[in-house]
Formats: sequence, C-alpha cells, structure tokens
Amino acid sequence: MQVIKTVANINFPFEWVNLNYYPESDAKKIEIYLADDVEPTAGMAKMFDTLFGYMKYEISVYSKSWWNFCLDTWNVHTDLHNYALTDKSIETQRYLTILKECEMPHEYSGVCEVRNWKKFLSTILPCVTSKIATYSPIFFSEKHELFFYFHHTGSIGLYYRYDNNEITDLLKIAETKYDVMYN
Repeated sequence: MQVIKTVANINFPFEWVNLNYYPESDAKKIEIYLADDVEPTAGMAKMFDTLFGYMKYEISVYSKSWWNFCLDTWNVHTDLHNYALTDKSIETQRYLTILKECEMPHEYSGVCEVRNWKKFLSTILPCVTSKIATYSPIFFSEKHELFFYFHHTGSIGLYYRYDNNEITDLLKIAETKYDVMYN
C-alpha cells in the first residue's frame, strides 16, 4: 500500500492562510509543546494521535515542494537539488523512498492523502526532529478549518479560523497533556 497519494484537487484550500509566512494568516495561532522530557519523534507522533487521531482521515497534507522537504537534497553552492538516495542521511533516504514508491513527480506541488499514517509520521518526524527539515509539510482539515505543522522544537503550530466545538475540545486535551502557548 502506498504511504501517500497525490489527489485530483492539488490546491491548498484556505484563502486565509499566508503560505509564505504563516503568522500573517488571518487565523488564531496556538503552539503546543511536548510537556514531558520524552524522545521528540515518539512524543510528536503520540501528540498527533492524541490531538488529531479521531480526525486523521479528514486530514490532508500540503507541500509547495514535496521533493525539497529534506535540506540535504539541496546543494547550497550550486542551488541545485539531487534526489538520488546516495550521499543522503538515513532519514532523507527513507523519505525519498516513500516519494519514489508512490511515483510522485519531482515537480509536484500540492495536496496528498495519507494512506499509512504510522509510516508517514515515522518517516517525516525524524527529518524534522533532527533538523534535516526545519518543519513538516502542512496538515489541514477542510471540515474543521484548521491547519498545523510539526516544528523541530518538539511542537505543533496550530492555526484555525474560528472557535468551534472541535477546537474547544482539542484545546482542552492539549492544555491537559501538553504545554500550550497562545499567541
């Protein structure tokens, strides 16, 4: 089974999001940090399950450039990218392998559906926590009008447009289990 799959509607759905600089989005922002001194990769995967597990099949993932997610695909001196598996970190090799297996075109920019959440998160989160990628692609739910991303600090940056029952419930859980910073 493919881990991720490209979809027909590749456009990011929210006009209120500034994709170039998230803090300028017309939304409320919350930062949710791991509260315990846990290993960040496992902690963030558990945080995802705790906060978003019930809606994970309503969540899609967006990236402007799926293949350029890991920094070690980029040669800073030539400003060129190399997607071969050789001379890359183990984390990058695992990530690129997923893209190759799902036959994603190198130029793909857009939305994907996650078919295997466990494998997807166990692949991208080590890239983020080791700073091979400074933050994850954007996870979003059209139904709940929210988006979030994982950050190398062991946090989730959550943006949402309106207060609603789902957001209220999500924030109650976050405040109980994690350190929450309201902006």
